[in-house]
Amino acid sequence: MASAVAKASQRCKTMFIFWKKTPLSDRLYADPYCVHTGPGRLTLIPLVKQAYRENGKPRNRTLWRSSRAIRTCCIADINDPTARVAWWQDFEQDFLRAIAHLDEVGGDRLLDHYEWIRDELAKVIPQPSLADETLWWCMMSLPQDPRPGERPDEQRARLVDEARRSMEERLRPLWEQERRYWQREAQTARRAPPRDGHRAKAGGAAPGSQAEARAAPGPRKAADAMPWFFRELGLTWPCTEADVKAAWRRGVKHRHPDQGGSNTGFIAFKNAYDAAMEFLQARAVA
Repeated sequence: MASAVAKASQRCKTMFIFWKKTPLSDRLYADPYCVHTGPGRLTLIPLVKQAYRENGKPRNRTLWRSSRAIRTCCIADINDPTARVAWWQDFEQDFLRAIAHLDEVGGDRLLDHYEWIRDELAKVIPQPSLADETLWWCMMSLPQDPRPGERPDEQRARLVDEARRSMEERLRPLWEQERRYWQREAQTARRAPPRDGHRAKAGGAAPGSQAEARAAPGPRKAADAMPWFFRELGLTWPCTEADVKAAWRRGVKHRHPDQGGSNTGFIAFKNAYDAAMEFLQARAVA
């Protein structure tokens, strides 16, 4: 027992990301998301490693390895974000699959560093925006067969252009609806009488006014109820980031599709976790 404690005390564990880089030649490699050519291109594969010292000797082990490689030319292509979107979508699945195959200690450690790992990866592979993801889904809904005599780069450019037009056509009704809504709000605001607070004296709200009624104590409204993401995680307010991470670790083990859960339920659970962390971090900054 004493020797085991001594060995544990000798370990100094550190987590870091190692990028495996493989040069590419000028020729076009078979990749469904890359149509670039030219020298100086690299294939990148990130690995999350844990370094430690055991009995005075350096050791390291791989906790997670991306199953999908991405190329520097695809990262630099700002007109075609589909490669980045596909990579980040696979990242979520790969990461959770790796946690399921690790032991409990290693899986918990990897989950605790999830946000740090994601931020470090985003420094090299920028995370796609909502518009990029929408473009990718529109592109995947199009027929992928090339036309006669069409080169791969021409096919990709055509698919991207068609996806952008399709996205604009689908979003145009929403944009028009949003524009009409704000027009109505502006017209209503111009026709509305001044609020009671503006008619009151400098000393406070006018007696019997709506402002005074709003200031009076009363039962909590529905809008003041606990946020949805805490309910989805099975938490109650107040809670801390540690509570949110613990709820995530408990829930991901049975909500993940590989563990028998549904895709819809897992996505809702993941969105709740992200929203809860953003909420708590915003409160900490404020």
